[in-house]
Formats: sequence, structure tokens, C-alpha cells
Amino acid sequence: MAGQDVPLTPYGPTAGRSHLTGESPRPWTVTVDFHGHMRVPAADDLVRPRVSDENLDNVRYANRTTLDARRRQDELRWRHLTEVEERLADMDAMRLDVMAVSCAPGQFYYHADPRLGAEASQIINDGIAAKIKNHPRRFVGLATVPLQDTDLAISELDRAIGDLGFRGVEIGASVNDEELSAERLEPFWSRCEALDIPVFIHPTSFASPRLERHMLTNTIGNPLETTVAVHYLIFDGVMERHPGLKVFLAHGGGFAAHYAARMDHAYGARSDSRGAISAPPSTYLKRFHLDTVVFAVDQLGFLITKYGAGHLLVGTDYPFAMGEYDPVEHVYQVEGLGEADRERICGLNALALMNLDPADFASTR
Repeated sequence: MAGQDVPLTPYGPTAGRSHLTGESPRPWTVTVDFHGHMRVPAADDLVRPRVSDENLDNVRYANRTTLDARRRQDELRWRHLTEVEERLADMDAMRLDVMAVSCAPGQFYYHADPRLGAEASQIINDGIAAKIKNHPRRFVGLATVPLQDTDLAISELDRAIGDLGFRGVEIGASVNDEELSAERLEPFWSRCEALDIPVFIHPTSFASPRLERHMLTNTIGNPLETTVAVHYLIFDGVMERHPGLKVFLAHGGGFAAHYAARMDHAYGARSDSRGAISAPPSTYLKRFHLDTVVFAVDQLGFLITKYGAGHLLVGTDYPFAMGEYDPVEHVYQVEGLGEADRERICGLNALALMNLDPADFASTR
């Protein structure tokens, strides 16, 4: 689409590729969006009077143009972000039967005091549970936890999984100045492994003053933060020590999934790139699960070929402007993909990751 004057169409078909004409195809099996967000205003009411957002990278390094655009997005999409009625209608339009609902990344609150963060996490998880409880065949909950304190994080994880019936957990790609491979987080990874739940890693931005214009804190910063997190999880041995850990990455796995051979080369070329692992880094990278939010057909095709149809899950990043609003169509645009693999990517992989039976969910076909 180079050289074309592309109209501004947020919350609609992506400008990253051409689209099919007519009604979009879909599989006969259940379709699932594993990457959809919800905001719980009560948690903002608790935290914002006590902790400023100004120390968040995606706020601190965004210029006024981006901050204003973000504010307009929040105003325009507020009910889509906080309620379920508009969400259900949009899911039907996107040919999605089920959504795994996770909190908006701006509500991780890792910069808050741990006790305040724990209280906020409880409010968010309870809020999501309340919103989705009347639609058990359309929604599944994913927890948030106060990851700045390991014990509190595990306690809230157990409550959300055991009491609220959530089927996974969403975390950030870093915790303030700490990487996800920090030694103190080992009990958290062990608990997630023991519970056999997916861990959804979602970035908030790997920011710097160089990214303040053109929303580069998101366009570059988000996949870059995921990329850094993946490297630490691999090289510091988290993935090796926890072979049963199920990790899901937003935005097609960031840049790591598309440039993995550089990790393997470094591992074979330099002693300081050996880390705490006993096999080439790509060995562990192949265990991650990735969403389809990459916008281009050839890029999605590459991920399927490289990592296998069993490791790709449909995502939307709903309800934001950087979302994919034709996710099922996107899968059907990949040439040479059989119907069984389409069914897996469009929903069956997500249900299997959460240990759920497709028969328990509705199909809007």
C-alpha cells in the first residue's frame, strides 16, 4: 500500500493489508480472541489519587500529540473498554464467539506500593468477573496480580483462579526496573506452572526520549519491550527451569519471533551470550505461544511456518486503535493453510491452553 493515501480508520479494518470482499469466512468450530482488554474504573479511582501516571514510560516519553490522541481514544471507546454490550456486538461483527478478557495494561499498577497494588488487582479481577458472569459462554477471565511483590502476586493469583474461576494471568513485560527473570519471581513461575495456566505477557512500552513522537512508544516500544522480556526469560534460564510453563506473547511475539537466528548466533559465537541455558535460545523460543496481531498476511504466514499452527492464537488487542478487527479473515488469507489448522488458530488452541472444552462455549455461526 506504499504511496497510497490511506484514510484514517481507527477501530476498523487494518491498513496493514488488503481485505477480502464479501462476508468473511470462519471455521465451524468455536472462535476465541485471547487478547482483549477491559478497564475497571474503580481501580483508577483507588490508585490515581495516590500514585501519578507521570512516571510511566509510555506517559513520560509521549509528546502532547500522542497524549491528546490517547485521551480522545479513551473518551470514544470508554464503553467498549469498560462494558460488555458494545463488546458483544463487536465480537459478533468480528465473527468471534469467545473473548479471554484481561485488564488494560495501564492498570498493572506495578509502580504503586505493593499493598495498594494488591488492593487494585483485587478490584480489577472482581470487576472483570462481575462484568462477564452473565455471559459464561462468551467470556473467560484472565487475572492481574501485583507482581511488584511475589507473595502478594501468588496470593491474588490463587484467589482469581480458585475463587473467580479465571483461566490464566496477564502480566507486564517488566516490573519497574526488574526483568521477569528476577530471582524473586521464581516462586511465581513455579506456581503458574503448577496451576497449568497460560501467562499472557503484555508490554507497556520500552521507552526512551527517541520514541516520543509518532506514537513510537507503542509502534516500536511495545514489541521491543516484549522482545527484551523474551530474551531474559530464555537466557536467564526461566524457560529451562520451568519446562511446563505456558507463556503467551502479544503482538506476534515482538521482534524476537522474527529474528531468532541472531540469538542462536550469539549463543554460538560468544561466551557472554551463553546465559544459564544448555541449548540454543531458539529451542526455548519455540515453546512460546504467539497471537496473530501482526497485520500482514505474509508475516502471519511466516510465524505459522516457523513455529507451527499449534502455537498461534487469534488476538484483537480490543478495543484500541492498534487492534486487529478482522482477525478471522486474517487467518483465512494465509495461503496453503488447511481447515484443521485454521480451526486451531481461530480458537481451539486458546481453549486447549486454558484447559477448556469447546462444547462449553457458544458459536455465533
